[in-house]
Amino acid sequence: MSSAEGPLEGKVALVTGAGQGIGRGIALALADAGAAVAILERDADTGTRTVGEIVERGHDALLVAGDVRERANCEAVTAAAVETFGGIDVLVNNAQQVPMGPLDACTDEDLYTAWESGTLAAFRLMQLCHPLMTERGGGAIVNLASGAGTEGLVGLGAYAVAKEGIRALTKVAMREWGPDGVRVNTVCPWARTDYWDGLSEREQQARVRHNPLRRIGEPEEIASVVVFLASDAGAYVTGQTIHVDGGNMGFR
Repeated sequence: MSSAEGPLEGKVALVTGAGQGIGRGIALALADAGAAVAILERDADTGTRTVGEIVERGHDALLVAGDVRERANCEAVTAAAVETFGGIDVLVNNAQQVPMGPLDACTDEDLYTAWESGTLAAFRLMQLCHPLMTERGGGAIVNLASGAGTEGLVGLGAYAVAKEGIRALTKVAMREWGPDGVRVNTVCPWARTDYWDGLSEREQQARVRHNPLRRIGEPEEIASVVVFLASDAGAYVTGQTIHVDGGNMGFR
């Protein structure tokens, strides 16, 4: 491990969907802040790459390759973090599949996919990590939601429903687990991802024009807020929804 002292030195973080994009940025930032990082990622290749990057930076990391939609994978990654690093102090629920299309075309399967990969996976991992954090005197959970839910975004109904469910989990857990020293917050990001890269140049330009800062965010900018919420610097922040989106708020 690196000898440099960071705000998360000696802590253990679990990040889902950390193979690329925002999740990768968060995993790297948590490691640079001093945390050992466990990753649950369905793409073994990208997950292995992120772990390799963390190790190259002089930090500890492990990968459990598997889909967050399967409870067994959630159990496996928490068990691996405990066995390898001794516990879990920080949980970041980032993984989420994104079914797209207007509500009239949305299928039951679209809703199941969004719900299982987002809300249900977050719920399971929160349940699994809560007692582990309590044993260590507390911890921090950061759930990623979206302006697609808080404001309503055309063509992302199933995704919006799942993300609003995650915000509800945050609020309830904040009240129930606060006495245990567990803080729970939500971050709604807008940054460069595969979704962004898949947009046409015209669509990208239109979204940038609606952004008060006139640009797309970078994963590292989301990650810095997650590190704050996970560290002692954010020790009095819980139950909040923080939009890290350059003022987008769902492109209203």
